[in-house]
Amino acid sequence: METSTTNRKQRSPLELPELLDLTFSFIDDHTITHTIILVCRQWLQVGQHRVIKELVWQSNSKKIEKDRVLSQLGRVDRLCYRAENFGYNGLYGDKALWENLAGRSRRHRFLDWEQRRARFGQPQQKQQEREGNGDEVEEELDTVQETSELPLKELRMQGTVSLYNMKEFYPAMAHLTSLEIRSVHYGILQMRQLFENCPLLQEICVESPSPTAQYLQGPWFSEVRVNPRTGQARKRAPLLLRSVVLRNLIVPQSCLETLIGVVPQLGELLLVIKDFVDLYGSTITTVTNDNNSDGDVNGSLSTDGPTRIRQLVKLHHPQLYSFYFSPPHSIAPLSDVIHDWIQDAPLSKRRDWTFEGPELTPCIVGHLVQLPNFITTLHISGECSTLHGYLCASPHLLHLKAPYTAISIDDLDIHHRLVPGRFPTDTDTDTVMSTNQQQQQQQQQGNDRPQVWACRRLQTLQVAFFSTNMTSSSSRVVFGYISRVCPKLKDLEIYGPEYLSGGWLAADLDIRQGRLYLLLEGGLCLLSRLKSLERLVVGKWYDIVTRADEESGDEDDGGDDGHSGGDWAVHFDWIIPAGHSATRRNARQAWINRAEGKRCWLKMLQDEEAQEEERLQNQQKVLSDHGVTTATQQVKDTDNGDEEGLAARLQDLGLLKGVKQVLEEMESSKVEEGEGYRCWPHLTRLSFYQDITFGQQPGAEVKRLLTDLRQVLPYS
Repeated sequence: METSTTNRKQRSPLELPELLDLTFSFIDDHTITHTIILVCRQWLQVGQHRVIKELVWQSNSKKIEKDRVLSQLGRVDRLCYRAENFGYNGLYGDKALWENLAGRSRRHRFLDWEQRRARFGQPQQKQQEREGNGDEVEEELDTVQETSELPLKELRMQGTVSLYNMKEFYPAMAHLTSLEIRSVHYGILQMRQLFENCPLLQEICVESPSPTAQYLQGPWFSEVRVNPRTGQARKRAPLLLRSVVLRNLIVPQSCLETLIGVVPQLGELLLVIKDFVDLYGSTITTVTNDNNSDGDVNGSLSTDGPTRIRQLVKLHHPQLYSFYFSPPHSIAPLSDVIHDWIQDAPLSKRRDWTFEGPELTPCIVGHLVQLPNFITTLHISGECSTLHGYLCASPHLLHLKAPYTAISIDDLDIHHRLVPGRFPTDTDTDTVMSTNQQQQQQQQQGNDRPQVWACRRLQTLQVAFFSTNMTSSSSRVVFGYISRVCPKLKDLEIYGPEYLSGGWLAADLDIRQGRLYLLLEGGLCLLSRLKSLERLVVGKWYDIVTRADEESGDEDDGGDDGHSGGDWAVHFDWIIPAGHSATRRNARQAWINRAEGKRCWLKMLQDEEAQEEERLQNQQKVLSDHGVTTATQQVKDTDNGDEEGLAARLQDLGLLKGVKQVLEEMESSKVEEGEGYRCWPHLTRLSFYQDITFGQQPGAEVKRLLTDLRQVLPYS
């Protein structure tokens, strides 16, 4: 006995599952997936719930592609479903997918019931199982649980999703914890059926990007819940929802108020309401709250719609980490709502902000900059003409989503290389100060014209760019600026003028319809500096886009460029490991060193060098005449102690020689790291000019590009 005690190994704290799970919570998902779960069996069991297997299903795919996805379903956790059309091909054409998921959900529900019956049945049944075959039953159930396919946990639906046919999807949604619906098809969603068929739902996002909003029909809840097996009725338990996002929808306000009162674990609530179908003074009824001991609380609330919603949120959810409510614009001006909301928000929670609406005006930005500048998350679904200036004064920002906000590429061109002969003067500085005087004074606190974003730790960026003349140089400025100023990006989604031309912003922007240039000289490879990048989306396809540049005779980017019959793979194969073989490296080098053709790199580099010398001479003359601070000095002033020197890294911004240098660095890195080299080691989703923003695996997306180059050619 003494020997046994001596030899007994003392357990390490890291062997306790509870401590392991807490420790893993501080580790990112990529490390969990590719390193942690490979250490040992126990670490695999503890960290397995962090491994999310995701598949993309497009309804317009060919049968062979759908069969391939079906064969890979396995233990899929997240399904990204893209509906492209209606009728048979849109719904019943995907019947095999939903039958597979529904069958998996039914088997899992039966397994849950069998486990409960075996372990929590009648006392005499328990005794029989202990004395008889109880161990065999539990062993069999555990075996089934380990080997069976788990039900779907997360579902993201985009495109022409018919809300009328949602009942066809419900059998596969019984175990969903996260649901996202972004449908451009007008319809009516029965929210009561949705909540009854998805009892485990923790996150829900319903959004209508089209001008015609969807209608979330009431009632959303029933007072009692009936057991389908026994027929017994019992009081409905509170919902498990932690995040509710409803954008551009028509909703009954009474149902919305009820929702606020039955979700005790709610942490995020974002509401952008296009219209209420029951307003006070018409058909709306007073909502009671059984969980509140004060029965007169709701009766004392305001009858004003926006005010009442804010009061209910403060009453039931004082600890929300993210809240926004945009009522119909006919009810209250957006600026007044923003001002009241900022005043009501608890100071400790002023970190995560979402602004919705047609426009984020300077008045609203004025309200925002009154807060201490430690905002980490900012969502803007409308237009914000002052966004560039705000980013130059927001060092703590981590997540920015503003896909409909257009930032001028000229604001990123700190060396003024896109418009030869244009340099900052005293007049230019005065104009900028008068235009954004309120914002500049509050944000910059005496600084001159801001040039570079201060958010160096930015992890998420979704924004659009435009220019009066889209060229390959414009694209190099965009890609180079982002890669240098925001090196920690993980999620990058950027668009060009083609995205804005498909929406309501086109009338307000004097732009030539073009695209970001994705070929080698466009500098897409500059983004390879973002070593933490996990998702990349560039551009969005719109059939209505007409490329005026084809007729403009643009000397910089027009024409076929001598590409016809050439090796197009050199422009994109560097994205995947196969593109760094000796053969492919030689092909890229041959393309760069070619001495013939309109797009000859040797000639372009020589012309660029001559233009740069002329630009520097002209700049020195202008600076001596006007005494204006150079862009380099402005960058140094806002560098915040950057050890490597951001000013030095931005010296080649917009130049072709910077692209050549990055390609050479790729080749040297390939030699050092060997066959496993990947320019984006963490990249899992990639999309270039697709209407679906889920993205594909990098290899599949590169294959698609080379199959149909018209999707990415800037001018054709």
